[in-house]
Amino acid sequence: MKMTKVILIFTSYIFLLTIGGCSREEIVGSNNNPIAINSKKGLYILSEGSMSVTGSSMLSFYDFDTAFYQNIFRPGNLGNASDGMIYDGSDILITEQGNFNSAGKIYRIDTGGTVKQSQIVGTNPYSLCTSNSKIYVTNGPANNVSVLDFSSLATLKTINTGIYPQEILSFNGKVFVCNTSNWGGPYDSTVYVIDANADTVISRITLKREPASIALSRSNKILVGCYSITGYVFTIDPVTFAILDSVSLGATGGFARDISIDKNSDNIYFISFANEICRLNLSTKIAEIVIHNSNPASTYYYGYIFDSKRKKHYIANARTFTSNGWIHIFGFDNSLIATYSTGYVPRRLMILDN
Repeated sequence: MKMTKVILIFTSYIFLLTIGGCSREEIVGSNNNPIAINSKKGLYILSEGSMSVTGSSMLSFYDFDTAFYQNIFRPGNLGNASDGMIYDGSDILITEQGNFNSAGKIYRIDTGGTVKQSQIVGTNPYSLCTSNSKIYVTNGPANNVSVLDFSSLATLKTINTGIYPQEILSFNGKVFVCNTSNWGGPYDSTVYVIDANADTVISRITLKREPASIALSRSNKILVGCYSITGYVFTIDPVTFAILDSVSLGATGGFARDISIDKNSDNIYFISFANEICRLNLSTKIAEIVIHNSNPASTYYYGYIFDSKRKKHYIANARTFTSNGWIHIFGFDNSLIATYSTGYVPRRLMILDN
């Protein structure tokens, strides 16, 4: 969530949990005494937290083999506005934005949730990726990217980008940065390309307004979703940076966030601007709604990932943004399987199968 955007307010009636065999079996650890886990085979859920509740960000974990853990972050307090999360091959890296227009933090934690390292970094650090033994972190209000040493987390350099960089992706020695917009101010339509050897911007790709999500397709092409009710998904060549294709998504309610790849087909999934889960086939260019939001007044799809191995949909529901959110698990037939309570404003989802 951009620190400068006004939080949407929704009607607070309760979403019915009796649909489609939904269950709410939980194992819960409090902020002060989180539960340790040993497995790293599961779904990690990072919740932003509430700006009015100090230290309310939270890391939850859904173990595919056993149960759900509401908080695994140790020592328990993750701070505020935690939005970035990746697996670095051994540990998990998480960014915390902190107070608006101020320095944030980066954490390295083991897969059980215990902090191994932390470091002050950037200005409201949001999303991150790794390349060439370095970590790249977007700093929205500062219009730049921080380059960190992979081992020490020390800042090596900052690289100027476009307006309010948010999502970021690395591939084949290049770092792709999505520039968006400053709330109430100018907007951007570009993706900057950084060479991870020289740490300089080598290309600017102009798309539609506010590139809001970026992913790598099965065929190793860069996919970018642009935010709006008439949103687009663009396919970009990662070598030449040429735009290879574009698909308009207006018929499905536009594009909002979180492109997720089906590793077994040409399908991708995403959250639409109309707050639905949609599927786009990259070959046929047919887009359709697969999971409807049946209670839009109290349901806000804020994070999403598709599990290709288990053929399940995981949806982070921020609800009203003023209380604990939910993680919904849907089957491939789009039926609701289970719902669990997360921290405030669940945003980032990550699957590990190691």
